[in-house]
Amino acid sequence: MIQAKDELILGIDLNSEYAQVTWWHQSLKEPETLGVHEGLQPFPAGMEDEDALTDYLRLCIADLKLLTDHTILHVMVTVRQLDEALNQVIVGALQRLGVDRKRIYVQDYQSSFYYHTVNQKKELWMQDVALFTCEAGDVNGYVLQIDRSKKPAIAAVELIARQPMTEEVRAGRSEEDWNKEKDRLFFELLKKVFERRTVSVSYLMGDFFNKSWATRSVQFLCTGRRAYQGMNLYSRGACYAAMERAGILASQDIIYVGLDMVERNIGMEMRVRGKETYYPLVNAGVNWYEVHHVCEFIPLKEREIRLISRPMDPMTDPTVHTMRLPGLPKRPDRATRLRLTVYFTSPTHCRVEVEDLGFGGLYKSSGMSWSRDIRF
Repeated sequence: MIQAKDELILGIDLNSEYAQVTWWHQSLKEPETLGVHEGLQPFPAGMEDEDALTDYLRLCIADLKLLTDHTILHVMVTVRQLDEALNQVIVGALQRLGVDRKRIYVQDYQSSFYYHTVNQKKELWMQDVALFTCEAGDVNGYVLQIDRSKKPAIAAVELIARQPMTEEVRAGRSEEDWNKEKDRLFFELLKKVFERRTVSVSYLMGDFFNKSWATRSVQFLCTGRRAYQGMNLYSRGACYAAMERAGILASQDIIYVGLDMVERNIGMEMRVRGKETYYPLVNAGVNWYEVHHVCEFIPLKEREIRLISRPMDPMTDPTVHTMRLPGLPKRPDRATRLRLTVYFTSPTHCRVEVEDLGFGGLYKSSGMSWSRDIRF
């Protein structure tokens, strides 16, 4: 573990039933989890009201006594599913609490599962790792696989099997008969997940899984493999991820291919200090909601911008994306300054914005701007 400054790291799991907070400070050896915050307004019921979410998050972290004016705060929020609107609401709410935008991170549950797993003892994840959850009445079986044949290794989480366990499936069965049926259905799901796989450890997330009914299935689950049950896997995974973003944990030599990951490198050919060079704008392997690159440059005679994108596979040919700048004022060479902003609104949707800044006191800005959407 890298030596840290006075930094406080929070991983917050937000869902419709409770809020869970895991935190780390240099006074701790390992992250610790606060008690579940129940009785709060369920998230995301007040999501449209950003002030309500701000108050909600304030309550989530109210128990922490180490937060002072001199503390550097990093916050990772993890949710079941992430989209652009939800990301913006969460970021805005935390900014109103005074958290620096550069230290606000958001990710989904599958990403938190990955970060939790790779920060356990290595013998627990040298083979496949399974996660079982119950969400909206469905029991889901996920598997984390790490392909170590590649350098760096590639990790991915896949939903292998899903089994509804709703009142409709219960179909009027008595409590005793329903428990037997749940055990049978879970057992069948486990067989699908473990089929032709070597799973070293399994995690049961939440309090749905109970030995009072899951007798045969739990016995099968624990045969030849370890199994753990708990409530804080997602918040701990979020905390570990924030620690890595903050540079407190050294990053693993693994690329996690999540649903939110950008799979292309994007850059431009520029002249820097008199030499033609490739200038990177976006590096593949980061989450789309963390991409926000701003730079300024002086074009020569060009009245267009050429962006180069390349998939993660270095053997794949690059693609050139031309962005024309119609109406750009005609000025002498090297007498125009442009501001370029690149960000993503989804894993496959890149937004490019260009603004004419003029050139100091010689040429005023025209106020013109251009934008282009690039979909991969």
